[in-house]
Amino acid sequence: MNVFTSKNLQALPSRERATLINAISGIRSANLIATRGDAGTNLSVFNSVTHLGSSPALLGMVFRPLSVERHTYSNIKNYKDFTINAITTAMVPKAHQTSAKYPEGVSEFDAVGFQPLFREETHVPFVEGSPIQVLCTYSQEHVLENQCILLTASIKAIWIDERGLSKDHFVNHEQLQTVGIGGLDAYYTTRLEGRYAYAKPDQPTTKINQV
Repeated sequence: MNVFTSKNLQALPSRERATLINAISGIRSANLIATRGDAGTNLSVFNSVTHLGSSPALLGMVFRPLSVERHTYSNIKNYKDFTINAITTAMVPKAHQTSAKYPEGVSEFDAVGFQPLFREETHVPFVEGSPIQVLCTYSQEHVLENQCILLTASIKAIWIDERGLSKDHFVNHEQLQTVGIGGLDAYYTTRLEGRYAYAKPDQPTTKINQV
């Protein structure tokens, strides 16, 4: 196996170090975050959205240091509401293009060809065609040791394509054809290996047949 000590890592070229460190934690969720600000709508791909709790329902995401303009972050801080939209295999090329540094005032919806979907619940658009659409509102933020920001958000409403939702509210990402992100630029399809019953010390591992 290849070994990278902290000294080795610091000796790597910065882009190669970022590529390696971003990939070792595995495949993460792939989402488009949509916001609305004074200059119009904004849309950006994120691989850091994560579950923080279900009661109350909270999600979190990480923003890099505010040493440059962060349009998504600024819009959330100023207007609170934003939407999280799952990315499917068909959406990947356009979704990845939203990572380009478009100037403020240029909507990524228009630039890459996504259709905004508006609902009466909020002034912020969703992404037409996304099978999981979540309306969130700003809750708190925490500055991390590297000056990145962990932003937490309350879930106000969820829309899920019925094809991927079971009777017990399990979400089957394979059925919805959502993707994950490995590192900064690698997109992976999802395949359900299986569901397993709640693990107990005195019982064998049991697979759930019905998904």
